[in-house]
Amino acid sequence: MLISHKNQFIYTKTEKTAGTSIESYFEKFCMPEDEWEFSHARDEYVSEEGIIGYRGNDARGKRWVNHMSAFEIRNKIGNSIWNSYFKFCVIRNPFDKLISGFFFVEEQKRQRSFAQNLKSRAKKVMGKSEPIDCIKGENSIARFRSWLRNGGSIIDRDKYLINGEICVDYFIRYEDLENGIKHVCNLLNIPFEPERIPRLKSGLRNRKIPLREFYDDQTIQIVIELYEFEIEKFGYGMPEEESYTTK
Repeated sequence: MLISHKNQFIYTKTEKTAGTSIESYFEKFCMPEDEWEFSHARDEYVSEEGIIGYRGNDARGKRWVNHMSAFEIRNKIGNSIWNSYFKFCVIRNPFDKLISGFFFVEEQKRQRSFAQNLKSRAKKVMGKSEPIDCIKGENSIARFRSWLRNGGSIIDRDKYLINGEICVDYFIRYEDLENGIKHVCNLLNIPFEPERIPRLKSGLRNRKIPLREFYDDQTIQIVIELYEFEIEKFGYGMPEEESYTTK
């Protein structure tokens, strides 16, 4: 998440939507000129110029962190700033987002420490397993469908809804990321420099498998029910293969 006092904007960070790339592009406007340097991870940053949420593996003790809800940000920054600043985030087609999210959590599972694996086994004994620990299947399509059927999801509408109402001013569409960033820059009267947009966290997904092949009738219905709000509000559905890009 980002708050720029000098340019008066707030960015709420959704999941699996090139969020770190967006942060990296706009965070230079949250600190004094010439102080910014690119970093994939970022410590919590607070100054008169703005705020950058902590980006890393251990957010304990941090007041500002990257995936804070809009409600939390508003409560901490205050209604006066929240109501007067321009607020934006990124939205993504849920059919695409879920596949990206699945590959991400599966990679996280592979990278677990010995202690984390012990904790997961204990939760399984207690009947409290995470969806990723319940999956079955010999290939990525079968494992993805199993993950969805076991309750796997990437739900982050708390970044753009407060009490069920939209609380941001503009949605960048992941499918048209560069033009969305350009539009925000124009609205904020800040330079648009497309060469500065980093491409991060790519490469986990098997790009040889068409998106449509991941879904069957049952899992399509699961997505429709999980993302009823996004499908209705943003007009999303199963995307055409030639028109989408993923990370």
